[in-house]
Amino acid sequence: ALQLADLELVREGLKLTIRHSKTDQEGEGQVIAVPSGKVLKPGARLNEWLSVRGGGAGPLFFRTDAQGLMTKEPMSDRSVARMIQRYAEKVGIDPAAVGAHSLRSGFLTEAAKAGASLPKMQEVSRQKKVEVLLGYVRDAALFDNHAGESFL
Repeated sequence: ALQLADLELVREGLKLTIRHSKTDQEGEGQVIAVPSGKVLKPGARLNEWLSVRGGGAGPLFFRTDAQGLMTKEPMSDRSVARMIQRYAEKVGIDPAAVGAHSLRSGFLTEAAKAGASLPKMQEVSRQKKVEVLLGYVRDAALFDNHAGESFL
């Protein structure tokens, strides 16, 4: 549901305004930061996309049709999931094992492994309950400082 108008490019990266989401049913809106990045470089990838997309108002990301051609329709949650599954299969991952939620899960798991604080992870994920995040942190740190590490 992101629109081009929801994007603000800034020196540090970009700001996205999420106007309505599962974690914001009232539609109060939230702004999240996306750093320019040093490895995946989301800022550079987005600029590449914008050069293809063009600057006209409308959806930030367009859906592709069955032939793979870009439409002017916005991407839906299902089209995101199908795209992730299509590319997962191309790299040898069972497409049934991944979906759109895999992006959130993977991001939070990697953030926990990298030592990000729970409040900063919550800021990006927009989850209201920190208990939900703790599941990701536990998974990421399952073997860290294990009670039996010194004698097993």
